[in-house]
Amino acid sequence: MGSAGPSAGIGCGGILAVMGLILVSPVGKWLIKGIGWVLIVIGVLVVVTGIYQWMKGPRRDGYL
Repeated sequence: MGSAGPSAGIGCGGILAVMGLILVSPVGKWLIKGIGWVLIVIGVLVVVTGIYQWMKGPRRDGYL
């Protein structure tokens, strides 16, 4: 663990254990679904923005 000592391993292991407990609980199911929906919304926004930029076409005024 470098110069952090053995406490870094204990801390990281504890965090991983708590995250695992959260993910196997009903709260974890809700959390994963929420993250999934957020990623879907972000993906749709990126696609819509990309289509808009593609339809708008390149700028022709000499700047870009």
